[in-house]
Amino acid sequence: MLEWAKSACLFDDAASGDRTGAGVDPGSVVALPRPRRDDFLELYCGNGNFTVALSPLFRKVLATEISKVSVTACKENLAVNSVDNVHVVRLSSEELTKALDEGKQYNRLGEIDLTSFDLQTVLVDPPRAGMGPEVTKFVSRFSRIVYISCNPETLAEDIRALRETHVIARFAAFDQFPYTPHLECGALLVAKE
Repeated sequence: MLEWAKSACLFDDAASGDRTGAGVDPGSVVALPRPRRDDFLELYCGNGNFTVALSPLFRKVLATEISKVSVTACKENLAVNSVDNVHVVRLSSEELTKALDEGKQYNRLGEIDLTSFDLQTVLVDPPRAGMGPEVTKFVSRFSRIVYISCNPETLAEDIRALRETHVIARFAAFDQFPYTPHLECGALLVAKE
């Protein structure tokens, strides 16, 4: 799933982002893509598994999470992996929306200057309940939405809400829990032109 997410952050189609080595001589070296020049926002970052993997693809990363324990784990994960272009902040997605749109100040933002970010790509990995209307409206402003979901039903609801502004460029299903009804999904939504 991490490889799919990396590819989805950079490429609209699966063929451009193939990093599996299919059709590549096993002895050859596959060049890593050049990092994007814009910045990346991750909502619901948890302990930073996607954050660590995706941070080299962007100039700067802003990652948010509501859980104190998860924020602490994410910061440790970043330190252990020597990632230095990520700012992690304990804010809900709704609070971040208010900070960006209304200039609302939160002590938890510390010295982070939100105006210094050129956020074009957002990754969301919401809880089973999905993003909800407020966060869905917020993410509709991004040119690229990488949506990771553990609930295909709420993923479908959120995508329906985004259909006016975005199209599905890629979709993948991941059976990470064999022999159970649970399914992880990934969707890349790209803004309509």
